[in-house]
Amino acid sequence: MSRQLQLRHLVGQRIAKKRKETKLFQKDVAKHLNLCTEGYARYERGDSSPDIELLDQLAKVFQCSITELIVETSVGLSAQAQHIANLLEGVSSSDRGEIVKIVESICALSHKKQKKLPPPL
Repeated sequence: MSRQLQLRHLVGQRIAKKRKETKLFQKDVAKHLNLCTEGYARYERGDSSPDIELLDQLAKVFQCSITELIVETSVGLSAQAQHIANLLEGVSSSDRGEIVKIVESICALSHKKQKKLPPPL
């Protein structure tokens, strides 16, 4: 499968996930976008790639950023860091500080756990 096709499917999965999180049906989202249900379903299946205008409309329907619809598809460290930064938008600086401390604790536990695991064969 080509990289472009993989990305199209990953974005489709993200769109479907956001739709389900907002408890909407495909027909509801299609109506918001002035599409037929099948036309919208093609985006969720990854059969079609949404353009930036459609991504903007989807973000409004799902009350999220366009970034959330596309960046989280990556498991790369920088994409995940961007996702965390997006989640922290609008959070007070003192609360962000507390959240960072929690994340640091979780990471420390994970590193400790990794050191205790036997090496792979």
